[in-house]
Parts: sequence; structure tokens; C-alpha cells
Amino acid sequence: MQVEFTFITISLAIVKLFILMAVGYVLYDRKFIDNKFTGTLSLLLIRLFFPALIISKMTTHFSYNEYAHWWFLPLCAVIFSLSGMLLGLGIYRFLKGFGSAREFVCGCGFQNCGYLPMNLILFSFAGMIGERLLVYVFLFTLGFNILMWSLVPLFLSGKLKLAINPKVFLNAPVVAILFSLVWVGLFGKESMPSLVADPLRQVGQAAFPITMLTLGAYLREYKAYAPENKNPLIACAFTKLVLFPALVLALLLVLPLGPDYKFFLFLQSIMPTAVSLVIIGSYTGADNKFLSSSIFFTHLTAIFSIPVWLAVYKLLLR
Repeated sequence: MQVEFTFITISLAIVKLFILMAVGYVLYDRKFIDNKFTGTLSLLLIRLFFPALIISKMTTHFSYNEYAHWWFLPLCAVIFSLSGMLLGLGIYRFLKGFGSAREFVCGCGFQNCGYLPMNLILFSFAGMIGERLLVYVFLFTLGFNILMWSLVPLFLSGKLKLAINPKVFLNAPVVAILFSLVWVGLFGKESMPSLVADPLRQVGQAAFPITMLTLGAYLREYKAYAPENKNPLIACAFTKLVLFPALVLALLLVLPLGPDYKFFLFLQSIMPTAVSLVIIGSYTGADNKFLSSSIFFTHLTAIFSIPVWLAVYKLLLR
């Protein structure tokens, strides 16, 4: 499979993120929105926009028949996140005088697994391979979302022991995932009536721009572009964008996977920190200054790190 990413392709995809963030930044700076408004947006994202996006994408693109081994990619997402968190925990032990351990570990473990790889795929592939890679994105985000919306809020709030209670998993995004899997199993993909599917799709499409506007507001609120302690951010970016991709690439060199799976998994491994973390951090009392800074600086660094890693991939895994 030919990989044709260019510096311009990657830069354009990431610049779009910063443009939307800039809008949220200006709205907050000019006092058109305040903390109460961004808090309300965060709750709406979790309880309405993200569930609508999940249901719309899964019921439209997923099929048990077409993807007999569909469970492989959600499992990979869980392994990626937990491995990244363990790696972050190991690196954190070398940091001195920095107390936000949970935020650092999550920043190392969870990546922008949806919007950014989806845009890079759309820019660079056409036809059946492009469509297949997009479905891979949806399947991968299935496992990602289960962890992101169930265990991460408990982890960031220091209540991970409550995970033994099944009720903690029944938040809106996880319920949306389960609903989608059951719906597709009973009725098949693209079977939802347009009377329901169209409004869900329209609401879901608003999830990403609203997330970026909210992130921009938090960027202004916490002055994430001017961190007081740069060492944790450097360590997080190094772990997320250098160390973790290197380990994944070493594994892919020896694992007996098809070229499409290898490329997709490596693409996920080089993505910057997940934007959704700052949304969860807003209602769990987490250190959102660090989370928003890690998102900002890893995305900025990714403009340069992604092309370098893809060049290495082309050299080693043609």
C-alpha cells in the first residue's frame, strides 16, 4: 500500500484544528462566553453530541458481516491506551516536583484517534482502500471510547475503585456504543430510518467544532500556551510522539499483519494527545491547565513529527 502523506497534507489537517481553537479563544477572551458556558458545552458534548456522533457513524458504516474480525481494532485501541498509560507512568517517575500524575499518564495514553487520522486518510487515499481505512477508524474509536468515557473520568477523579460497579460504565457515550452494536446486529447497517438518522447525523457533526471551540476557551482560561513548568510537557510529548511510536513500529516489524492493518496501527501510534481529555477534565476536577497545554503542544509538534515518522515507516515497511 503506497503512503503519500506530505508535510502540507498534515499541516493543513492540524491547522484546521488551531483555527477552530482560535475562535473559542477569542470568544472567551472577549467575554462572549464564560466558565459557566464552557462547562455547559462540556456536559452537552458528553450527554448529547458525542452519543449522536457515535450512533450515526456506527450504524452507518459498521457491519458484522463485512468485518468478521471487527473486535481486533477495538482491542488494539484498548491495548494502545493502557500501554501508553503504563509508559507514561514509568516516565512520570523521573519527573521532580510535578504533582499531576493522572493527567500526565492520560496525556501519554490517549491520542487524537478520530478526527486527525480520518482527515489524513481522506486527503491521501481514494476508493476501496480509503473507505476500508475509514471503517478502521470507526472500529478503533469503539475501543477508545469505551475507555475514554468510562475509566478515564474515574481515573482522573481518583475514583478508579468504583470501576467494580457496572453502573459507572453506563454513561451516555458508552450506552451509545452498546446501542449501535445491538442495532446493527438486529437490523444491519444503514437501517435506521432517515427520520431519526438525519437529525442524529446533523447533531453528531457538530461534536467536533464544538469540542475545538471549548478547547480554545480552556486554552485562554488556563493560558495553556504559556505553561509554568515545561519539563512535564516535554516529557509527555516525547513519550506520546517519539517513544510510543518507536515501540509500536518495532512490534509491527515482526507481527504477521496485513499491510493495511500495519499502516493503520502505526498511523494511530503517532497521533498527538486526545482533545476529549480536556472535556473530561472539566467535570472531574483534573488539572486542565496541563491537559490543555499537552493537547496544544503535542498537536503543534505533530506537524513535524508525523511526516518524519511516516518517512521512517515507508523506509522500513514498504
